[in-house]
Amino acid sequence: MKTLTVDLGDRSYPIFVGEGVLERAGETLVRLGCRSAPVVIADRRVARLHGEALLASLRGALGDVSVVRVPPGERHKDHGTLLSIYGALTRHKAHRDTWLVAFGGGVVGDLAGFAAATFLRGVPYVQVPTTLLAQVDSSVGGKVGINLPQGKNLVGAFYQPRAVLADTGVLRTLPRRELKAGLYEVIKSAAIASRPLFLYLEKEIDGILDRRPDALEHIVFETCSIKAGVVAADEREEARRMILNFGHTVGHALEAVTGYGRLRHGEGVAWGMLAALMVGVAYDRTPLRDALRLSGLIRRLGPLPRPRDVSFARLWQAIERDKKFRGTIRVVFLSRIGKAEVAADLDPDSLRSWLREFVVRKRIAVRRTHGRHAGARRGDGV
Repeated sequence: MKTLTVDLGDRSYPIFVGEGVLERAGETLVRLGCRSAPVVIADRRVARLHGEALLASLRGALGDVSVVRVPPGERHKDHGTLLSIYGALTRHKAHRDTWLVAFGGGVVGDLAGFAAATFLRGVPYVQVPTTLLAQVDSSVGGKVGINLPQGKNLVGAFYQPRAVLADTGVLRTLPRRELKAGLYEVIKSAAIASRPLFLYLEKEIDGILDRRPDALEHIVFETCSIKAGVVAADEREEARRMILNFGHTVGHALEAVTGYGRLRHGEGVAWGMLAALMVGVAYDRTPLRDALRLSGLIRRLGPLPRPRDVSFARLWQAIERDKKFRGTIRVVFLSRIGKAEVAADLDPDSLRSWLREFVVRKRIAVRRTHGRHAGARRGDGV
């Protein structure tokens, strides 16, 4: 097991990564200061698969643990499910010193974290992510919240957990599509912040897809290290943390217009990265060789599900409603493998034109031109 720290002063917290973390969850919570039985907010499917190990550890260290089961899926990350959690906490007589344990993927982590931030004006909570996507992304950084029909994560808060317990052993039962969805976020993090991790992914992608234990532990630890460093430098996304949104402007919009059911979050981010590469090359912000390299790594995971019948008008409306919209659309570009930049100085009409081209063709198509904003040439592809 490996450990790293998200350095936020008196709100700093550890991230534990490796196999067997679930079996040590009870003693870990006791060391962190938990003194009474917590309430576990669990994804129903995850509870069936891995609940026994977690609950045995928590009960052995802290006594009778209550469990609140919630339905899986992004479409359930809404106010209805949140209200059901509040009701369950009330029935279980949760108080200001009751810890919550978020046990599942990113949906459960966001829901339980937001419940922790708002129930009784704030109770402690721990993230126990069970998908690759949640382990490397949503469980770290303190962003919690719910979706609205108009867009993703439009209601939420920054509320840091007391710890993140990422047991890479549970990834062995993860459906292959979910594993790949998480890998897109790993690829994103490497592309924007770590050339060494990107090189590792290019070399070891087959071993990762085969769920080799050392490979899974390495990518989870390294990706969490990247995010921990970015969050420590910019907790509330005022500057540097915005680079983590590479691929998310279009990705979140695609999730919204397809009803939060047809695309996994990571798949939306993959499409968003391809769109950002196309626009980045067009604006001379992304070198063509790096766009080719990143899109090639994305393609090695296999074909992306295609978001059919996407109206560009609805997509553009979703982009403008995104919580990252601040009077102008901020786009994260890949400057080179291992580095990204945030740009807000884009001509909206030109950006809209490029994104429409991307949606119509459902592929990234670019060319080198002598000036910015020139049209794409049919047949050029990344």
